[in-house]
Amino acid sequence: MERSFVANTVLALLVALTVPSLWALGEVRFGVYVSLYTLEYLVVKAVLRPKRVCRDYLAVALLAAFIYFTARRILEVLVA
Repeated sequence: MERSFVANTVLALLVALTVPSLWALGEVRFGVYVSLYTLEYLVVKAVLRPKRVCRDYLAVALLAAFIYFTARRILEVLVA
């Protein structure tokens, strides 16, 4: 089986499990969802190493969003 297919399947399963899990916990913050999606994507990419045709701009965008939401949450905790 091709690595890209396996990576996409695993990522889809992880995302499909993340949404109901966070919903069941009562999580409503958008940043938490984006942060977990980012971590899932980067772990799947690092472990399974799927083939990419071009540069992975999605990883850069997700990492930037992760840094933004994490920094925002840290500032929220420090200021309050």
